[in-house]
Parts: sequence; C-alpha cells; structure tokens
Amino acid sequence: MKLAFVHDWFRANGGAEKVAGEILTVYEREDVTVYTLFNKFTPGDKAEILKDHVVKTSLLQRVPFISKIYRYLLPFMPWLMKRFALKGYDLILSTSHAVAKGIGADPAILNICYCHSPMRYVWDMYDDYVEHHAVGRIFLYKWFIHYIRKWDLKTAANVHYFISNSEHVKLRIKNSYGRDSRVIYPPVRIGKFSLYEGPRKDYYLCLGRFVPYKKIDMIVRAFQQMPDKKLVLIGEGYGSKQFTELLKTAPNIEWLGYKKDEEMIGYIQEARACIFAAKEDFGIMCVEVQACGTPVLALDYGGYRETVQDNVSGYLFPNQDEQSVIEAVGKFERAPLTDSNAIRANSLRFSDERFRKELKDYVDECYGEFYGKDKKKQ
Repeated sequence: MKLAFVHDWFRANGGAEKVAGEILTVYEREDVTVYTLFNKFTPGDKAEILKDHVVKTSLLQRVPFISKIYRYLLPFMPWLMKRFALKGYDLILSTSHAVAKGIGADPAILNICYCHSPMRYVWDMYDDYVEHHAVGRIFLYKWFIHYIRKWDLKTAANVHYFISNSEHVKLRIKNSYGRDSRVIYPPVRIGKFSLYEGPRKDYYLCLGRFVPYKKIDMIVRAFQQMPDKKLVLIGEGYGSKQFTELLKTAPNIEWLGYKKDEEMIGYIQEARACIFAAKEDFGIMCVEVQACGTPVLALDYGGYRETVQDNVSGYLFPNQDEQSVIEAVGKFERAPLTDSNAIRANSLRFSDERFRKELKDYVDECYGEFYGKDKKKQ
C-alpha cells in the first residue's frame, strides 16, 4: 500500500508527535511518505519518530528561526498545505491539531484524519488566545479568524473518516464540523513509566511545557499561599522567563528546568501527587504519571474526565483558579490516594499496544468501506 502520512509540523517531541511515531510504526512495512510544513527535529527525535521515511516539507522549512516564529505564520499555512496536491496514493492518513487535514489531495484517495483537536484558537479557545497572545490582540486577527473558519469547515468535508482522540474531542468535532468520528485514545508508553511502590517524598510535582494555557503560573500562585507545601516544577517554554521573578518570594517552590525522561520519571515516582490545570483534550502526561502509580490532581475538564478515576487514581477539581488548587491539595492531605497498583491499573486502558491494534483495525475497516471489499491493499 502506498501511504501519505501528514502532520502539521515537527518541532518538539510532544504528545502529538508520539502519536505520529506510533502510526508510522503500524505502517513501517508500507511505502510511506511523510508530508509536513516543516521538520526541525533533532537527530534523536527524527530517529525515534520519523525513522527512515522520506519527509517532504513546505517553503516554511527554509524560513530562518521557523521554530520560534511559526505561530505568526498561521495565515499562510492553509495555502502551503494545499500546495502539496497529493496524487497516486492508496491512503492519506493525517494527524491534525491545526492544518494537516487540509492537505491538497485527489478526492478519489481515501482520506482519514486522526484529529487531536479542531483548531483551538479559532473555535472554542478563541477568547483565551486573544487574551494571552500578541497575534490575537491584532485587529486583523478577527478578519483572519473568519477566513480560517471557512477554510477549516471546507477542508473538513474533504476528510472521509475522522478519528477523535477522546470523547471530548468527538463532541468538538461534531460541534465544529458537523461530523461523526471514532474515538481511539492516544498511545501511552505504559512500559516506560513503570510502577513505583517505594516511599514518597514530601513534594507535589507540576511538569510540562511552560505555555499560557497550561496555567502553571496559577499553580505557582496557589502554592505561594501554601508555604508549608513544597512544589517542584519541571519544564520550560516561551513563558518560562516570568517564573524567575515569580519564584523569588517562594522558597517552597523549586524549578528544575528541563529534564530528560529518565530523570523526570524518577521525580514522578517519588512525588506525593502531580497537578494538571490545563484544559486538555486528552493529556498523555497525566496518564504517564498514573502509570507510575502516582496520583494526580487534575482539572475537571475534557480528557481528564476520561483518564482520571476520581477518588481512586486522583481528584478532579472544579475550576481553573488558585482556590480550587488549594482545596484539591487540602483534600489530598486529608485523604491521600496510596493504592499505587489501582492507580497504575487505571492507566493500562491507554497502552500503546491497544492504540496500534485499534488504529489498524479501524483503518482497515474504512479501507474496505471506501474502496469495496474486493479491492485488496497492495
């Protein structure tokens, strides 16, 4: 089978990229070409995710400092994605949280999109984007939103089958595009995040990219009001500079910066609990934490409602504010969740092996429906 795999861009090795890597593992024996707007992976990430597949990029690949300025070039991305104009493939399989599903292609080719999310910044998180991003505050942004929404709806019609990464995203796809989708939860590397049953240290852990929607600054302010509770931060990002000032008056908060997986897992395993306050559509890291047997305190929203077993593997808190975090920590102090085996058991529902099987089975099902049972894959 000749397959075109499409991904928005390869910049950092995050959750969406790990999904891409698992899909490419499923089809590693097929004739696969990867299409993306730009690829700035390190050699290590390229070997892990893209393997030895041919990767074709857009004009953005040649733009200096594209990894830092790509957000400002969003208005050009639909046009660039359309220019690929794919022909001669048996299957187009995209993973999209921005523009990948809008790739130019022959409509006679089966087109399946694994949708991490309809574009947040033009649909349900538009207000957050306008408030926290410089681009969002520009007057022309409102005009651009009107244009990109029309394009987004039009290209959604070119996708023959949608896969959603959670029930939450399934509903968003229905509301945004008027389309049904099959839920296949993302793959979580359960085997890499092993169960830890040893003693816990007296700290709470917050980890992830330091970007506004993660609300790490809010968690920091909550712990500033709990000086007797220790918080450890792991991560970095374009919002990390503000934390230097924020932490000067918070001796109970320690910021460790970026840590490689092996060291990060050690901190997860010894933490009392990990805290997640972002509005996530799924949240792979929250499941990875539970795979270690570590409980979580998470916002009662989106994917966390599907991945956290409340009162067993964690506690869900109601609002995205400091008081809710403070109350969740207080609840955990009064009634800690210590059954590490039950916590890990909850995470096993999201294994990478399960993902590979469900994805392959569904793509085969779609292939048969689209081309007819008598057409065999080459």
